[in-house]
Amino acid sequence: MNRKGHSFSHIIALAIVAITAIACKDARTYDSYKALPINGWERNDTAVFYIPRQWEGMYSMDLGVRASQSYPYKNITFIVERTVIHKKRKKLTSRSYQDTVTCNIINDDGRLAGKRGITTSEIQQRIAIFPLKRNDSLRISVRHIMSKELLQGISDVGIRIIKRR
Repeated sequence: MNRKGHSFSHIIALAIVAITAIACKDARTYDSYKALPINGWERNDTAVFYIPRQWEGMYSMDLGVRASQSYPYKNITFIVERTVIHKKRKKLTSRSYQDTVTCNIINDDGRLAGKRGITTSEIQQRIAIFPLKRNDSLRISVRHIMSKELLQGISDVGIRIIKRR
């Protein structure tokens, strides 16, 4: 009887260790979406993301877009501005980088690209791979540069930061 109880507790402990080890493998340090106005995304509206201080290392940044079938074009083009804020001995300095990113929203069959949900589809696009120093933080702004002033069919934009190994 004691042997069964002893081995059962070992199995439970082993399961907890295994689950913890698996859960810790997620390298995402930031993953967030901003909801856009329901009536449409104006060209001068900017989604801004503030990423807290990070550890030193190489990181990748992905742009996420959630779109519906009502989006009027096949693609969307964004300006993504990444400002790296360095903090060294109470002194703040920053450096900005700008990327133009085009995402395919509607494929050649007329269907939404990406992972499909119930009413929207989620598209992920790699933007950049970059180094950060310890205590660097980021400010990322995203805006569309489509010709239409009020863009319908895009419900959310997001940023995902992943620490590379």
